[in-house]
Amino acid sequence: MPESKNHSQTDQIRSVKSVALILVLLLLALLAVNAWIMSPTRWQWQLQLGTAEFGHWLTLLSLVLIYPAAQSSRWLALVCLLLAIIFVIPAVQASRIATAQGLNFSWRRLWLPLHAEKFKVQRERRTYWREGGESLDIVIYRPVGMDKLRPCLLIAHTGGWDSGDPGEFVGANTELASHGYVLCSYAYRLAPKHRWPAQAEDTRHAFAWVRSHAAELGIDVNQIVLMGRSAGAQIAAACAYGMPELGACACIDVYGTPNMHLAREWSVPDDLLKSLTLVRQYMGGDPHEVPDAYHTGSATEFLDQRNLPTLILHGTLDSLVGIGHSRRFNDRLAQRDDHFFLELPWGTHGMDYFPSTPGGQLSMSAIVRFMERFVHHTP
Repeated sequence: MPESKNHSQTDQIRSVKSVALILVLLLLALLAVNAWIMSPTRWQWQLQLGTAEFGHWLTLLSLVLIYPAAQSSRWLALVCLLLAIIFVIPAVQASRIATAQGLNFSWRRLWLPLHAEKFKVQRERRTYWREGGESLDIVIYRPVGMDKLRPCLLIAHTGGWDSGDPGEFVGANTELASHGYVLCSYAYRLAPKHRWPAQAEDTRHAFAWVRSHAAELGIDVNQIVLMGRSAGAQIAAACAYGMPELGACACIDVYGTPNMHLAREWSVPDDLLKSLTLVRQYMGGDPHEVPDAYHTGSATEFLDQRNLPTLILHGTLDSLVGIGHSRRFNDRLAQRDDHFFLELPWGTHGMDYFPSTPGGQLSMSAIVRFMERFVHHTP
């Protein structure tokens, strides 16, 4: 009887372990599927971003589970192996893209996220504009120890035009500044209270502030690049192309909407961002109601009037801002040799947020190479 009881307990323990293993594999399978579909909700998008950019860790977990899975069923072991392969796809694709396009990618950095800084970076936040009861801040990242003037990236933040803060992307901005650039991430007035072109005027104020503090910050005023991510990319591109008097020497568009006519056409009321509401409240209506706003808010309206080195970064699986925006922009620039388009097949919105991940590494490398090619040599 005692022996029979021990066997029964052993069988129960095995059953519990098998159920637990199956539940873990089911969860991993759901994460794997979610990583390669267009996310309909915010939490699915966040899971997609984490799974795609940190999938190498999930690969390790899946490999560890192969042995206990094999104790129950060879089919479960095969599932573990298949999941391990799926989760490592972004890293493999990043390695291939880096090799093909001459970008930097390190497998070692995936596991050891600390990077070797070329320069220490000092970060501070100031107010660059104040009027009445309103004020706008600018967050400055500057390398310490450089004794020469440096290029500046003037960055408009994310947030769908109605939210966001210039203090975002601290890790990515700090690492970018450590390559020898001054980064100035600036706030702009938000919709629906402030409609376009208020944000263009804020960019003008930010530009003027940077120029007036250039000596203090060690900035070369002839090497100021306008950059933006998401909503900020639209602002940066529209101002870089549509306001030549600012003197931007280049433009970096990270998953933005450079054509607001197209942004309105592709907007729907019930998508992840409620994009129809965002576009209308930001622009002040539809194109037939505010044609000037849609014209000046679209960088694509000025491509025939100005040549400007341009870098475009976007992920194929971006469910917040569709990849079609950047592909159309790239097509318009295709005849020029001063632009570069990097499309990451696993990438989604925010793919550049973590500097050590596949999306972060390739985005950082593309920006640094672009700066070296088209900005440092600006007369």
